Parts: sequence; C-alpha cells; structure tokens
Amino acid sequence: MVRVRYAPSPTGSPHVGNIRTALFNYLMAQHSGGKFVVRIEDTDRAREVPGALEDILESLRWLGIEWDEGPEIGGPFAPYFQSQRLNLYQSFAQELIDSGNAYKCFCTPEILDGMRDYQRINKLPTGYDRRCRKLSKEEVTAKEADEMPPVVRLAMPLEGKTLFEDAVRGKVEYENALIDDQVLLKSDGWPTYHLANVVDDHLQEITHVIRGEEWISSTPKHIHLYNSFGWELPVFAHAPVIKGPDGTKLSKRHGDTRCLDYREKGFLGAAVANFIALIGWSPKNDQEIMSIQDLADAFAISGIQPSPGVFDIQKLHWMNGVHIRSLSPSQLYESVKAFESRTTDEEYLANPARAKLNMALEAGDPDYVRGSLVLEQERVKLLTDFADATEFFFDDNPPIDPDAAAKWRPQRHVEQLLHLVHRDLDGHSSLTVEECEKLVDDAVAELHLEKRSDAIHPLRLALTGRTKGPGLFELMALLGPERMRRRIESAERYFG
Repeated sequence: MVRVRYAPSPTGSPHVGNIRTALFNYLMAQHSGGKFVVRIEDTDRAREVPGALEDILESLRWLGIEWDEGPEIGGPFAPYFQSQRLNLYQSFAQELIDSGNAYKCFCTPEILDGMRDYQRINKLPTGYDRRCRKLSKEEVTAKEADEMPPVVRLAMPLEGKTLFEDAVRGKVEYENALIDDQVLLKSDGWPTYHLANVVDDHLQEITHVIRGEEWISSTPKHIHLYNSFGWELPVFAHAPVIKGPDGTKLSKRHGDTRCLDYREKGFLGAAVANFIALIGWSPKNDQEIMSIQDLADAFAISGIQPSPGVFDIQKLHWMNGVHIRSLSPSQLYESVKAFESRTTDEEYLANPARAKLNMALEAGDPDYVRGSLVLEQERVKLLTDFADATEFFFDDNPPIDPDAAAKWRPQRHVEQLLHLVHRDLDGHSSLTVEECEKLVDDAVAELHLEKRSDAIHPLRLALTGRTKGPGLFELMALLGPERMRRRIESAERYFG
C-alpha cells in the first residue's frame, strides 16, 4: 500500500510552496487508495510559533485535504509529534554510533566559528572538518568525563558516490567526500530533521517521499542512514521550486503568502487547491478546472515537472471566478456566509456593504439573499466582491448614480415610464421573470419607445441606483412588487 506523509514544522503558517507538498502527497494517496499521514516535526523548539499548528491543520481542511493518520485522529504509528518520540531517536543514534556510522562530536560553537573563519579566509570548502571523527575511544571517554555534552554526527563515506533515482529528475549522484557529516542528535538530546524524518518514515512505513527540491542535496545523507540501518529506501520525488511570472524567486509581491491569507481575500479553497496543484504538475490532458477529486483521479508522480513552476496571481483570480460560477445556489450561499462570518468590526467600518450583507445573511430572508448572490454569481471573481455587488439588494433606497441620472433626467419619458410600471405592479404579490419582461414591454409599447433599452436602462437605475448589473427581468422578479414599488416611489421623487 502507498503511504505518504506531510511533515511540517510548526514554525509558521504554511505558504504556497509548503502546502503544495501536502497537496501532492494527498493526491498520491487518494489516487492509489493509500494513506496520507500528517506528522508534526516539532523538534526546533526555539523557532516554534504559537498558533502555527492550528494554521497548518486549518489550511489543509480549507483546501479539502483530510488526513488518514496524524494529529486529532491518531493512528497505528502514533504518536505523530516528534517531540513525543525522543527516546526513539536517541536509541537509533546510539545504534549508529555502535555500528560506526555515526560519532560523538565535542566541538563547541566557538571552535566551529573558528573553523568556518579559517576556511573562509583560506578559501577552503566550508563544512565540518571531521576532527572528532578521529578521536579514539579513550579520548571520547575522557571528554565525556569532563561533562562536555556532545552532538552526534553522521559518518558519511569518504570515498565513492551516492546514486539514487529521483522519480521526477531521474538519476542523481553526489560525491560522498563533498557531503558534510551532518549533526543527527543535538547536545540536548533532541534530533535534527535528518535523523528524525528517516527514522519516522521507516517506522511509519512511508513508501514515497514527495518533497521540495531544496531537499535533494540532503538525500544522500538520508540514503546513507537507510543503508546504515539496513532499511528499504522509499521512492524519492523532488518537486520543482515555484517562481513568479518574471522568473524570479517567488516573493510576497508575487503572492507568496500564508495559505489562509487567500481565504481571507475571498478565494475558495477548491480553487486554490486546483491552482496550486497545477504549478509544476500537469495531467495528461489540457484540463485546467479540476475538483479535488478530479486532481486525485489524474495524479501521477510522472506528471511532476523538473522545471520551476510559475505562480500567476491573475490566473488564480480567473480560476477562482470559474469555481465560484460552478457552485450550486446552496453551495454559493454557504460559502459566502462562511466567508462573511469571519468579518471583523474594522472591516465592517471600512466597507459598510459587508455589514449589510452580513446582516442579511444572519437575519434576512435566506431565499432572497440566495437569489441576490446567484444573480451576481457570473460577475464576480472573489467572495469579497459579493458585498459591493449585492449592496443594492439590501437597501430599499439605493443611492442613484448622479452621472447616470444626469443622462436620463432630461428625457421626458422616464417619469412616465416609472409611473406606468408603478401602476402595473398594483395587485401583484409576486412576479415571474416572464411577467416582468411583459410588464416592461407593455410600458415600451404604451410610450411608443423606439428602443427597449430606453426603458431598461432608466428602470434599472431606479431599482438599483446603478447602470450595470444582472439581467433586469431576473432582478425585478427577485425584488418582487413590494420592493419595486418602494424603490420606484423614491425614484419618482428623485426624477420628478
């Protein structure tokens, strides 16, 4: 069975590149009927950020990623927090020392700083010079007796090459002599990433390691650890970096921000997952708009490209609009309601339209609110757009655009038009779209107007205060006779 993992460190909220790794692993598990494991690598206690773990899990859920084993769920290979597995790493580190594949290093930070300064001044390759690797057993015993807490370093082979087959890049090889003797266990007994991730991947039976290409140079160290323990290697696949449209390293100006920031900006989790999955990976066809299930059905490691992926924020906006338009009325209503429920008081003050929409969602007629969202569904790209787009629905006296009013006020038929429509609304408690269209056409005929648009535009202005919006007849049917009467009465006073 395929078993993959996402192993973030709670040192911050996940960004695009990091969360793409989670998505690739999840899609791999879903496609193959395997298991997706979330493991928290919380061994860097000094850099741990409060709330980061919650952000990590919330980001996954927002994108539609559910884990089979991990935090809040548990599983057969628990615990899934590395801070709760320290005894394992310490025992495996000792096993490496006993087999000669690791050694204790007593170099102080001052010694290491001096070593680096010497290498830099003499233009030598930087890295640990392996001086403690040469210590005899007696010297090690003596240093331990002096209560000098050591670190444990990996004893990399000094000759030959390490070769491995990367599922994305093919054959990769490194000269062993050029690879540093990595610290595996710190002097306080806590492991580094290199030891902990290899031990956990083996014990949790991870079959495929899909991660960012920044870990390629560490893979020979990990392979040596696997070989030292006599463990079977997983399949390694290193996804490409993500760059901005200008070819430079992805930065905040390109959109490299915390994943949950996109939720606050009005993006749908499904759209962001769709977008991120296609950065550096592509299905066999040219399909671009895909649900999480579509992505899982099509996913294969062979589709991951070795060349850098491009983060195009304009494409994300377009894709989000398409996903919004694909929502059913009930899905749209719930998505907007969930988004607006996170509105802060400061955001209300900055945009009163959001306050109106939120109030309507909380206490208004659900059918009316849902209908207003549906009528604007084709015109928005972000959930944030709905507040301004629908504001006139929740204001019985929407302010009229003065520039548009200046165009229509001099035209004598406008006042007559409003009077006729107002008159014909009498006796109706509701109207269908077809009845609304007939009502307007009757007014056009009675006023002998040459163009239907001479009625549509001023009537839209009277009902919404705007010159653009959804189809007039659909709009009228949703507003209903009572709301239309109040708005037309107000407009008659304005144009009178």
